[in-house]
Amino acid sequence: MSVRLAEEENAELKSIWTQALLDSGPERECEELVRLATTICGVSVGLLTLLVERQQWFRTSEEWKRDETPRESDLCVQTVQQGGLYVVEDSLADSRLALNPLIQGDPVLRFFAGVPLQTESGDLMGTLSVLDALPHSLDVNQVRTLEVLGKQVSARLELLVQRTELEQALKKKEEAAAGLQASEELFRAFMDASPFLSYIKDATGRLLFYNRSFARRFGVNEHAWLGTADEQLWSRNLTNSVREHDLEVMAGGQMVETEEQIRGSDGSITSLRSFKFPCHDSSGNILLAGVAVDVSEEVAHKAELQRYHRELERANDQLRKLAVTDELTGLRNRRAFEERLAMEFSMARRRRRELSILLIDVDDFKKINDGWGHPAGDEVLRQLGMILRTTVRLPDLPARYGGEEFVVLLPESGEESALGLARRLMAKVTAERWDYAPLTISVGMATINDTLVDGYQLVEMADEALYAAKRAGKNRVVAHDSTLGIKTWSPTT
Repeated sequence: MSVRLAEEENAELKSIWTQALLDSGPERECEELVRLATTICGVSVGLLTLLVERQQWFRTSEEWKRDETPRESDLCVQTVQQGGLYVVEDSLADSRLALNPLIQGDPVLRFFAGVPLQTESGDLMGTLSVLDALPHSLDVNQVRTLEVLGKQVSARLELLVQRTELEQALKKKEEAAAGLQASEELFRAFMDASPFLSYIKDATGRLLFYNRSFARRFGVNEHAWLGTADEQLWSRNLTNSVREHDLEVMAGGQMVETEEQIRGSDGSITSLRSFKFPCHDSSGNILLAGVAVDVSEEVAHKAELQRYHRELERANDQLRKLAVTDELTGLRNRRAFEERLAMEFSMARRRRRELSILLIDVDDFKKINDGWGHPAGDEVLRQLGMILRTTVRLPDLPARYGGEEFVVLLPESGEESALGLARRLMAKVTAERWDYAPLTISVGMATINDTLVDGYQLVEMADEALYAAKRAGKNRVVAHDSTLGIKTWSPTT
């Protein structure tokens, strides 16, 4: 349907618009819808602009006080010419609008979004627009809502025009009443064609109106629930929650966005994003109107994304564990040991606490690999890893240092307690049943002292002690002491 500019409008229609729209003021018909547009779009000003010939009239805005402006100077013309939604996110960044008088005003108009208003036959009436003194942007839902509200305003304005025509014709023709009924049916048809669930309740919670989308969603006909109260439709808990929220909206006097979950007649759960706002009937009674969007798929998609993120996090946790775990023995690897060593060494220095290290090597491990193969050697390392894991204290950190070497970090352990652990380890290794040959280990031990500057020096001391144990005949623990030098213990001593 094409938009026809005012130059092509016939004289009779322009006369009707002048009387019905400009003179009577469409605020009574459209104020709530314009307010709804501003609230949903998050801006301060909403305008219903009416176009006739070379002038334009502003309606339904207390904040924007301009009775009329030249038609060519307004953003309304661009909206009409574009034939659909027209958005200016920041007028000061648009060189084409530099000389526009609306941009030069006080306050400066920075944001504009408008949709053309037209009759069912395509005749232009004006625009529904939202404005702000700050730059702004609209998301997809706001754009769709503004377009739908533009259609509702168009229907309202057209209803007003048609009502005026009927009132004028009543003096001459009795058929005017049928025209008014047709106009009301047109509005109902528009509401029924809307994808939104629309409804109106009275102050007691009884449904006075709902559209076809609403009826279809809950599996009822278009009249079955009229006059039915909330407590007759929903569970007690849901009724209490809905009624409490409805009363708050009516008492607050402004639109409120909320999300609700409603169980349908088939037992399915519907997630609704609802925009509720108070309105009044012709007698001044306060009513609750609502426009709701079915967001069940969006909620389900969000839940699916949350499940995906949880699974991804679990996978990442597993990867982090693999990054610090030796795959063969299940102990921490060298990287994890060195990170923990740096932390424990720093803490021991600051708090003047003890810290020791045992560096362990499997004696004659090459003979096992050469005699029975590498799988046999791997099994020996796994078995030794289990001994370490079940012998050390909870705060201790056993790790595979590389090859057949293991290391145990002993926080708050001095030489005596570290030597005691080394003896227990050697005893368990000796008592363990090995599949291929008896096994012994050599252990180098080192304890922190004031001369050390980092944990790597402590490892070097333990390494020197381990080599001393190897040179002394293996199957023994050697302690490196900066004061007393090398001290040796073996099961035979």
